[in-house]
Amino acid sequence: MKKSMKRILFIAFVLLGFVACKEDLSEYYDRLEKREANNELIEKANAEQEAENARQETENEALAGRNEERDRWNAEQTLRNAEQALRNAEQGVQNDSMSHVIDSLLKERNLVYDQNVDLGEQLGHQAQNNADQAARNSQLRLMWEDLQHKIDSLEKILTDRVEPKLLTMEFVKADNASLKENVKCKIIGDSVIECWLPGLLNEKLLKPRFTFEGTMVVIDGFEAESGKTEIDFTRPRTVAVAVSNKIQYYTIFVHSYTGLPQMYITTDGYKEVTSKEIYLPATMHLREDVRTRAAGDVIESRGNIKGRGNSSWKFPKKPFRLKFDEKISLLDMHKDKSWVLLPNYNDKSMLRNSLAFYMSSISNLDYTPESHFVELIFNNKHWGTYLLCEKVKISNHRVAVGDDGFLLEIDSRASSEADSRYFVVPHLENVVNIKDPEVAYSDANYNYAKDFVIKADNVLFSSKFTDPNTGWQAYMDMDSFVDWYLIHEIGKNLDSNFDTSCYMHLARGGKLKMGPVWDMDVAYGNMDQANQSCYKPTGFHIKYTQWYSRLFRDPAFVKRVKERFNYFYRHQNEILANVNADAQYLKYSAQENNDVWHVFNVKTWPNYNIWGSYQNEVQELKTWFVTRMEWLKTQFDQM
Repeated sequence: MKKSMKRILFIAFVLLGFVACKEDLSEYYDRLEKREANNELIEKANAEQEAENARQETENEALAGRNEERDRWNAEQTLRNAEQALRNAEQGVQNDSMSHVIDSLLKERNLVYDQNVDLGEQLGHQAQNNADQAARNSQLRLMWEDLQHKIDSLEKILTDRVEPKLLTMEFVKADNASLKENVKCKIIGDSVIECWLPGLLNEKLLKPRFTFEGTMVVIDGFEAESGKTEIDFTRPRTVAVAVSNKIQYYTIFVHSYTGLPQMYITTDGYKEVTSKEIYLPATMHLREDVRTRAAGDVIESRGNIKGRGNSSWKFPKKPFRLKFDEKISLLDMHKDKSWVLLPNYNDKSMLRNSLAFYMSSISNLDYTPESHFVELIFNNKHWGTYLLCEKVKISNHRVAVGDDGFLLEIDSRASSEADSRYFVVPHLENVVNIKDPEVAYSDANYNYAKDFVIKADNVLFSSKFTDPNTGWQAYMDMDSFVDWYLIHEIGKNLDSNFDTSCYMHLARGGKLKMGPVWDMDVAYGNMDQANQSCYKPTGFHIKYTQWYSRLFRDPAFVKRVKERFNYFYRHQNEILANVNADAQYLKYSAQENNDVWHVFNVKTWPNYNIWGSYQNEVQELKTWFVTRMEWLKTQFDQM
């Protein structure tokens, strides 16, 4: 009974805690409290009555024993008296003496009888009392059952009104030996749980602690007990909180280190990459992809690695080219063998390439290299934050110009590189190199590309170049030339004045197109070089480049430039929002990257200034971008 009443009291307290109930139950709670008080009084009375019943039963048993003993004694005494009477008779005792004895015996017998009658009456009263108490106990039982039924009904009502919800989740060091410190998870909205664990963990078998509203928590189909159930959080997991017939689902992402996917590259024999020409065999392990921004799988593959880049190869944090033995998909990007790891060493925000890629993705350009930030662990050493990119090449999912098309690059360095297949264009200061496919100077493909580009150049600088049917537009694609120009002019990229990394592509039977966008880490004000002013958000940089200076003499081109600039101008907030999202994504990684390379307080080439922190670097980038857009808006409006 006591345990039951405690349970009733506990439930009553729980019921009082559900302040969110729509109905006012206070009156019913008062009745419950009064009923509880009455029950306590009844329990006390029952206990006292039971004690009295036990005492009375003990007395009855003792009295019955005494009566039995007395009856036996009386019988024996009667026998002794009869024997004595016989002896008296034999001895001639007078009759009056015998009568006296008999009268005494009769009186004694009557006294015993009266005592037995009194005892019988007492026993009858006690039996009635016991029956009355049994009736009262039966009534109390019915009252308790009725109260329990009402409480059960109330519990069901309140349970039906409870919404399942996860309140807290954390990982405690005392439960998880692999953790360096306690970690509180962040519950985002009603569907996402984000947890950031310090350190590069070899495994993620962890025991979460959690609080919730509901009856149980299920993680990936198995009921979980807070602080005791071990879960593998290598991949995102589904958490379900249930109550009655209602379930609330969450997806939990457990990020280790910075939250970026971790790319482990290990060369055979742990050899260092020292060449841009010689590949080293290696194993790549993409340990995890935990972000909702990219699906991807955890994969392992064999391949080769070598250095790449021009000026970027000279810095401590090296760029790399990867070539796998088979086509693979990395972080939900299209399958291919060839990939690039960009270090962004000179760009302390590490956002300029991704900013340019984003602008390209919302432009009219045919192709934008896909990319994703990763943590690079090379030969068991952490190399910091890298941008994993698709290598620019001809393929169906990259530069799609068909099997007989061309990827071209205006490149000042091509004439000095042995593997280049370049040609000179009359009105360009630098040569045009055929990047893809591989051709010989005597090859018909080489001659096709060369002749087409030179023909387009000649028409552009002809007297009737503005003719929409026979002028430059017959050979050069308007939209690609406009959008490529705007992306690079907005960024004020040093190399984009037709110096290097200026890509074009050509499909047989089609027009010459600009793109894709590439190599923008020193754009957006990140350039302080002699005789250049690219760090300033004012002034044109590409408008006066050979081809573009001519194109700006065509009113049709100018009109289209103004239209497309206004398009990018209207999308400023969207562009800046993407910068903010990437910066938020990199905020932990940027700090870890600085711990490796110590760049925040050092002026590395070609930085214009030292901004001192990652937040300051990001803010300077955004401020420069907005100022640049406003200046260009004024200039284009005046054209």
